[in-house]
Amino acid sequence: MNTVLILGGTGVLGSAVSNWLQNNQVDYRIGSRHPVKTESYSMVNQSSASTWTHVDLVSGEGLAESLVGVDTVLHLASGPGKIGRESFESVLTRNILNAIPKSDVKHLIYCSIVGIDKIPYSYYRAKLDSEALIRSSQVRYTILRATQFHNLIDYFINKLMQFPIGFLPEKLLAQPIHVDAVAQKLYELVLAGNQNTILNLGGPQVLDFHTLAHSWMTYRHISKPVLPIPSLGALMSAIAKGYNTCPERAVGSKTWDDYLEEMYGKPSA
Repeated sequence: MNTVLILGGTGVLGSAVSNWLQNNQVDYRIGSRHPVKTESYSMVNQSSASTWTHVDLVSGEGLAESLVGVDTVLHLASGPGKIGRESFESVLTRNILNAIPKSDVKHLIYCSIVGIDKIPYSYYRAKLDSEALIRSSQVRYTILRATQFHNLIDYFINKLMQFPIGFLPEKLLAQPIHVDAVAQKLYELVLAGNQNTILNLGGPQVLDFHTLAHSWMTYRHISKPVLPIPSLGALMSAIAKGYNTCPERAVGSKTWDDYLEEMYGKPSA
């Protein structure tokens, strides 16, 4: 049976993965800079607090110790910005890759994002650079690219609708996926072992932002005028072309409406 280290295990995805591993009796620990806070937004089960080990992926402090006895590493730690001239993402990944050959780790699983090779966005480029570091290393790996989580789409639409008049970019597409579906796939990859490849995973529906926002307002019981705005620039153009989607890799997870009802209750009539 695998012993799994989750780096970035206190975030939304890391918390969901922790629950999957715990419920399936997989031995795991969480590596992060701060202890698990069971009373916080994190969905980590309370018993997971005892699995925490201190790891600072920027300095590398605690990383070698956290890898002792570990078979599989889930690299879910992430963030924007730079450290010196290198992206934050690349620094974390490079430190992990430098530490693994000195351990007994047999498999590194990295969670990435669908479309990062086609969408011109700095954070996506950093993720792509991290993928390149992993692929060019001697570490055995699997990279899972997922589409956007429901809560991220929710956050984005909330920002667009925060004024008395909503502003909605035209023609943008998304394929929202429930975080539990991604967590389940990561659990399956832990069991499957390294594949030395990149896999895509998407939600059950590709929807335009007009549809997403209309449903969001219905479940939030919000009624306001919405002003369509042009989808300008290379970033929005790439999203309008659906580069952030993978309908051929759709999974039967909870839909956008399922998520909204779970979060906000029944829609208005």
